[in-house]
Amino acid sequence: MQIKNLLWCLVATLLWAASPVLAEIVNPQPAANDLVLPMPDDGGMVFRPVFVGTGNTPFTQKKFKMGDPNGGFREFPTAVSIGGAFVADRDGQSGWLYYIGKCEVTESQYYALMDLPEGASQELKGSKFPITGVSFLQSSEFAHRYNMWLYQNAVEKLPKVDDSPAYVRLPTEVEWEFAARGGIAVNSDDFDRKVPYPGSLAVYEWFSGPSSSHNKVQEVGLLQPNPLGIHDMLGNVSEMTSSLYQIEYYQGRSGGFTARGGHFLTAEKELRSSLRTEQPFYLYDPSKRTVQVNAKPTMGFRLALSSPVYTSRQAAQELAAAWEDYRSAQGAGLPAAISVSPVSTQTDAQREEAFVYLERLKRALSAAGQPADTVAQELGLLEASLDDIRFIRKQAEQDSAYAWVKIATEQGFFLYRELRKLPTLDELLNVARKTGRTPMAEKLQERHDEINANIEQSLSTYSDSLRQLITLDTTAVDAGFDQYVQFLLQHKVAEQMQALKIVQSHYTTFTKDQRAAPGKWRDDFSTLGK
Repeated sequence: MQIKNLLWCLVATLLWAASPVLAEIVNPQPAANDLVLPMPDDGGMVFRPVFVGTGNTPFTQKKFKMGDPNGGFREFPTAVSIGGAFVADRDGQSGWLYYIGKCEVTESQYYALMDLPEGASQELKGSKFPITGVSFLQSSEFAHRYNMWLYQNAVEKLPKVDDSPAYVRLPTEVEWEFAARGGIAVNSDDFDRKVPYPGSLAVYEWFSGPSSSHNKVQEVGLLQPNPLGIHDMLGNVSEMTSSLYQIEYYQGRSGGFTARGGHFLTAEKELRSSLRTEQPFYLYDPSKRTVQVNAKPTMGFRLALSSPVYTSRQAAQELAAAWEDYRSAQGAGLPAAISVSPVSTQTDAQREEAFVYLERLKRALSAAGQPADTVAQELGLLEASLDDIRFIRKQAEQDSAYAWVKIATEQGFFLYRELRKLPTLDELLNVARKTGRTPMAEKLQERHDEINANIEQSLSTYSDSLRQLITLDTTAVDAGFDQYVQFLLQHKVAEQMQALKIVQSHYTTFTKDQRAAPGKWRDDFSTLGK
């Protein structure tokens, strides 16, 4: 894939050599691995590869932390993961990547596909300024028109997965921030920094004031790129993403769309990789009762290249075949799996991250010239405290697991006894109704309703017990079952032992499915002893 892209870049460069002005508009600072796609009027758009890691299995992805603790609750650090759309070679190893626009979409690129405003100069079609004053819907329409033009005129230039060609769209918020931080082109310490640049920020980004933008939008691609070769990500104009705004990135209320980065009126100290704002789709003026689309002179966009996930029957088969190994290995430590893992797994993940930060702190204090023995002593005490907390939690989990196993089994056995009463009660109720013994039928119906209410309440308590068990470490739960088995053997309670086996099977299934099955639970306990 990279060879193909490089060849296309070379061909495009040679073609544009006869028109140096046009080449400068399309790609102000050409670089290795630029993917250049054509546009109408002999134009083009350049994309940069963003690798997410090595490995070409269908579920290869990269875990990272979005947000910044200095950004307040709107940017509260959150673990996410990101995957790629295409497979290519990097440093001799195969890996997944996606493509993101090297620069913000310019006026010349925008008006190559969209209608010029009434009375506007044709010079806009040669402009290197980013397009601004357009709405989310207009950016989506631009992407749509560009896709249709590419498929009809240059589909062979698009990266492909199987026989499915790529398409352009707005980047997601996760894709944007991963690229803004430098992706895997920087080390983990630099990735976590406020900005991924050494030295003066004015060398890389446009911000407010006389030392940078002079409070005016600037042409794209004039400053130095970020570590991935991408220009103007944190400044010049803020950029629309395809993600709906949620305060916690991917949970909670969904609002308008999310715009990322600062712009030419943003103060230097405010520029950061995590900067995000909610943008409403429409602006309503209640005093005038008028509405208009949200289109700001400080907001533009860049595009990303992506592809469908299920590109062929073979791709679907490969995903299905790789799922179990992925979810039990790499996937087990990623946010989606951790979110439904036992609490101990979640806290262990946080503990591991805490030790990473401790190591960074050691290096920082050492570099700052702090006394080595004092630093080692204090951090050693902190590490010991974390280990103590882990030990105490594990002991508490074992005690909790035994208690919930006991409660679940007792509720299961109670269900069995109540369910066993219903067939006899149903018979008596039918007889009383057929023989016209109304008072007796009413009393039997009351008893029938009471038993059903007991069953429903017991099922609810039983469900709560299983939900508590799946939040605990599986080792602790297994120990809890073993401990209760010993208790039942000691007291020689055969029927409750059968109930315990049913509870254990329900726990195993619930751990895997993460969904309650009260109907099946009821059926299973009704057959206990048969």
